Amino acid sequence: MLKKVSKNNKLKITNDIESLNLAPLGDNIYHYQYKTKSLLSMINKGIDKESSSYIALYNTFVGALYENIIYEHLLIYAKTNDFISKFILKGPHQNDSRNIKNGFLIDTKSQIVFKSGYKDISEFDAMFFSVDSVYFVEMTVVKSTADLRKRLKKKRSLLKLLFPKLDIKCLVVVTKEALATHLFPDFCVVWITDTLDIYPILKNIKNKTYEKKQLQISHNNKMINIYDIDTSNFKYYSTLKWILYKISNKNIKRQAEFLKSKNIEDYYNIYSKIFIAYIIKEDFEKLYENKKSKLKDILNQKFADDKIYVAVEKTYQDDYKIVYYIKLEKKLKKIEPHINGFKISDKQPKGFTFSEIKFLQHLFNEKNKITIQNTKLFKELL
Repeated sequence: MLKKVSKNNKLKITNDIESLNLAPLGDNIYHYQYKTKSLLSMINKGIDKESSSYIALYNTFVGALYENIIYEHLLIYAKTNDFISKFILKGPHQNDSRNIKNGFLIDTKSQIVFKSGYKDISEFDAMFFSVDSVYFVEMTVVKSTADLRKRLKKKRSLLKLLFPKLDIKCLVVVTKEALATHLFPDFCVVWITDTLDIYPILKNIKNKTYEKKQLQISHNNKMINIYDIDTSNFKYYSTLKWILYKISNKNIKRQAEFLKSKNIEDYYNIYSKIFIAYIIKEDFEKLYENKKSKLKDILNQKFADDKIYVAVEKTYQDDYKIVYYIKLEKKLKKIEPHINGFKISDKQPKGFTFSEIKFLQHLFNEKNKITIQNTKLFKELL
């Protein structure tokens, strides 16, 4: 296994963290909430540990426990490391859970979350500051790191907007079973720990007579509440509106240039796609006349309106492509054109895309309509 060497000598992993030594933590990890009822029931019944249901419950518990152990170690680490100036408290170390519309908060699961319009934009396992940087922390026991590397882009892009005067860094903590740790981007510091043996801890959780010791509180002026940090203003739906405004008075060539510019690069990571216009159903059918038969099942259904929503996606290979969203009466379909036809998928009713379409239904007017000719030109320019 290739091991990534950190370029940040001020954030070196300690022996206690690397070995997952529980002794310095006291009983703090038992003060977190765990969903173990079903897992313990399976163990008591002798359910096959290779079964998918057991593995799913086991992995959920291991992931939560690992995160809590690393977080508790980071609390100790932050107190003694002069490089860290502020450290955000969560879990049993604070009890201030709020339901706010926009901004950072500690949610009902005691996690650090950023919300916009009451919807969760991103979650952070931990967060701390130095004089000129903010570090978000990602901890995982999953062997494959591919999905994690993708998620880092969104989190970093969001923090760049919220803390424009600070460098945005990431501390990644994984076990020695993790793959491709050398592929994390340069803004990451990677710590590699031993694997976690959960059974001694699970045994204590299972033991109803086990009396956990009092929570060890980290009294230090570095430890702060998430509600005490200042951020720049970012509102999810207002930004969608701003992007539409920026392209509405431009010709197609200038629209394409703007949508491929560095000014909007971070928004692709946050939104995954940028809505640019709508095309009416009749024009959409003409645009794909030679492939229309592949969409007949959808096109014959009743639309919520006459609009087919047009968006630009930036691929993982940094290419751009046009995709479409069709709002049916009770469903939202994503249409991705390709050489042989279309890839069609359903969007979740409670997902962001569904709420974005709902927002755009009231925002779009005649000036946001795109013609067949301009759609073709736009595809060429991208």
